This record gives sequence, structure tokens and C-alpha cells, in this order.
Amino acid sequence: MTTKAERTTAYIIETVAPIFNKLGYIGTSMSDLTEATGLTKGALYGNFENKEALALSAFEYNSKRLLKVIDDQLDTAGTSMDKLLALTKFYRNYDVFTLEMGGCPILNVGVDAQNNNRLLAAAAKETLKNIEGKIALVLENGVKSNELNLPVTPLQFAKQFYTMLQGAIAVATITKDRKYLVNTVAYLEVLMKRELKK
Repeated sequence: MTTKAERTTAYIIETVAPIFNKLGYIGTSMSDLTEATGLTKGALYGNFENKEALALSAFEYNSKRLLKVIDDQLDTAGTSMDKLLALTKFYRNYDVFTLEMGGCPILNVGVDAQNNNRLLAAAAKETLKNIEGKIALVLENGVKSNELNLPVTPLQFAKQFYTMLQGAIAVATITKDRKYLVNTVAYLEVLMKRELKK
């Protein structure tokens, strides 16, 4: 059973997470947050030490949502290739998944925070590295079970794989044209089937 204070904290985080993700750390004002939550500045600071703590909690909330879905895809039954294809299938509609979050939290926060908040920038980088590690583990297991043939180390391939996805997300976001994402995912799937299958 959660306490009223815990429910209030959760409500604040869920409400402000898409705002910070869309507007960025500097671009988000306290009036944006009070207006969205219907709470006073004092009530917000009664639950969070400062704006930075709230922004970090908001990013962590979005990050956990994303990591949960990625884990679900990579836990799909079947071969390592099945797991990777489940992940690319998810990324084909990534823009739809992240719409209510205000866009891709890794891209938005990672770029926005580079020059104005080292803790947020570090959190985004850590999430990115976490995802690369999850992909690398699937690849490594595929090599060990003799079902995949990698031209490079699992981590190196995972980094290239994720760079292609994240690059497609960035260009699709900038151009507001989801074909960049859909076409990159389709190409990545062809590439994996051609390069990785034994």
C-alpha cells in the first residue's frame, strides 16, 4: 500500500516527465510544472530538493519505461535473431511509442543536457550504454550457441546497430518524416539476416 506522499511524488513525476523531455532542462520553467500538476511551487519542492532532482526523476521514469519494453523484446522466445528482430520491430514504431513521452528521452535529454546539466547528460549516456550492453549480450549468446556469425565483437556490432537506430530516430525527429526510421529498420533487418546468419 502506497502512502499519500508516495502517490503525490509518483503523480508529479508522471506528469512532468513529458514536459522535461519536450522542453529540456533549461526550457522547462517552474510555471510549466505548476500548471501541469496543479500544485504550487512549494508542493513540488516539498517532494523534490530542486528542479534538477525533479528533472533527473523524470528522465529516470521515461528511461525505465523504455528499458522495460526493450527487455521484453529481447526476452522473446526463440533464437538470438528472433530477439533482435523483435527489437527492430519495436523500433519500427518507436516514434509512436515515445509520442506520449514527448519524443525519445535518450535523444532529447542526451542532446539538450550536453552543455547545461552534466548529471542529466550522464544519465542519458548511461541509459544508452545499458541498451548497447543488452543488445551485445543477445549477440554474444548467439555466437556462443553457434547461430550467429559476427564480423566484429558483439559490443562493437551492438554499438553500430544502436547507432543506426538512434540516427534514424534523430533524422526522423528533425524532418518529421517517419520513413527515415521505417526504412532504416528495414535495411537493418536485411543487413542482420545477410551478415549474421550462419
